[in-house]
Amino acid sequence: MSSNQNTLSFHISFFFAVFGAVLLGVIFVSHGAIKLKDESALARQERFAARSLAAAIEILPQQQRSATVWDDAIRNVAAGDEEWMDENLGVWMQEYFGHHENYILDQTDAPLFASVLGEIRSPEAYFARAAVIAPLVSQLREKMADVSAQHDNPFEALAGVAVVEPLRFDDEVSIVSVVPITSDSGEVVQEPGTEALHIAIRRVDAKLARKIGQPIELEDAAFAAAPPVQSRAASPVYGSTGEPLAWLVWKPERPGTELFLEMWPFFLLFGLVSSTTLFLFAQRLLEVSRQLQASEVQAHLDLAALEKAREAAKVADQAKMNFMSIVSHELRTPLTVILGYARLGQNLRQFPFAQQLDERLLRQPVNVNLVKSSVDDLLKFTTTGMEKIEKSGEHLLFLVNQLLDYAKMETGGLEIRPVVCDVREVLEPVVEQMRILTDQKGLELEACITPCLVVADVIRTRQILINLMGNAIKFTDSGKVSVSVTESEDKVHIDVCDTGIGIEIHELEKIFYAFHQTDLSFSRSAEGTGLGLSVAKELAHLEGGTISVKSEVGLGSTFTLSLPKEVSTPMIKAA
Repeated sequence: MSSNQNTLSFHISFFFAVFGAVLLGVIFVSHGAIKLKDESALARQERFAARSLAAAIEILPQQQRSATVWDDAIRNVAAGDEEWMDENLGVWMQEYFGHHENYILDQTDAPLFASVLGEIRSPEAYFARAAVIAPLVSQLREKMADVSAQHDNPFEALAGVAVVEPLRFDDEVSIVSVVPITSDSGEVVQEPGTEALHIAIRRVDAKLARKIGQPIELEDAAFAAAPPVQSRAASPVYGSTGEPLAWLVWKPERPGTELFLEMWPFFLLFGLVSSTTLFLFAQRLLEVSRQLQASEVQAHLDLAALEKAREAAKVADQAKMNFMSIVSHELRTPLTVILGYARLGQNLRQFPFAQQLDERLLRQPVNVNLVKSSVDDLLKFTTTGMEKIEKSGEHLLFLVNQLLDYAKMETGGLEIRPVVCDVREVLEPVVEQMRILTDQKGLELEACITPCLVVADVIRTRQILINLMGNAIKFTDSGKVSVSVTESEDKVHIDVCDTGIGIEIHELEKIFYAFHQTDLSFSRSAEGTGLGLSVAKELAHLEGGTISVKSEVGLGSTFTLSLPKEVSTPMIKAA
């Protein structure tokens, strides 16, 4: 009996020793997994926070360019129109983009205008910031001088020049961005070094912390002046010398620890069970381990999907911002022309040639030749104004029609009616229409149109070709634009080639996206909403065709419209 008891005690002791060793091993492994999970989550949050913080700094110059790359800005700043500057370069920047302070400096870097927290201040208010901002202003002037030395009319290149840095003002840290006020059309020529500068100051405050932290789910995000305690995570805001000026801090995500705290009662309960339940405990432990592994895999998949969705949302937000900036500029320019000449027409009698006509009519005797000369001057001025109003109205109509076509395609309301026709009937009127534009730019226009039958909606196909040829002419400064027609077994191919600036390889797919333009700063000098190629590609698709592109930077591009030779249905409707 005693021997059996000793043996039983030994087995029991051995059992509990093994059980204890296994339990300690499980605890050790669990602790490592928890720590690894927490560190992985923290590293991910730190990467997201650093990228979001950098994006919040880099977006300031883009926000400023929505109003500083503009002919009207140059004119009104030069005229010292304080009300206009506040409306477009002061309070608007603060209300729409969340800036706290905006200043305008003249060519000598003396302040012309100041707006702080939505109120116009004396320009001397800038001197409280001048000593800290001065290095950025000098740095920008040097960049502008380098750019101006490389171009005869550097308005396009200057539009992309900016200096942005976090700076410390006394006991607060702010993001400061300095950009030049430049022409968007090139018509207002500024002598290098005479450009006015626009300064935007965005404070590093709780509102900015929430804006950065909310999209990436940082809990209790805030900015701190000192490094955080161990229980908080942080991403530093570095100054120009590399020293941290402030820290973006938040409560870090600890998925491993939280899971362990939830599972601890379960482990404690099974640590106290008898040897008869050890097998069930082991099975349960294996099951939980498999569940944890599956949960971790799913978590990685969810995180990857979340990152992809976040990047897509970022691209969509940027496209929306670009579209709003481009459309507002495109609509504003022709409307300015129309309203300007309409107002001139209302005050026609106040112009010198009108007063001269009145004076000559009152003279006795009346000199017919002098009167006729004055009438000719008056008619010439009026005709010129009407022509510009008509051209601006046609441009507005084109923009509206393009937006309507895109809206119809989005709602499935755009109809295509293909018919069998000669490709010359489609193409020749477009070539003649575009020849006017090539002659104006001094470009050569070649057309090699082989007679053949194609199935197409004549009006919509002309719309596609006008878009393709218009783009070719728009982005070609010298050389030629050519149009040619070839056939394959079941397609007719219309090639539009140019010797223009070409397109980067990574941009070839993106150019067909709605509202996308390859170079926003350049596109501001060229008309367009970014919808032309998107609409053209969709129209080609509805006709049963395709549009493809080949391009080499500096050598030109070739867009190919391929249409079928036969079609199975009389009408195709946008899906």
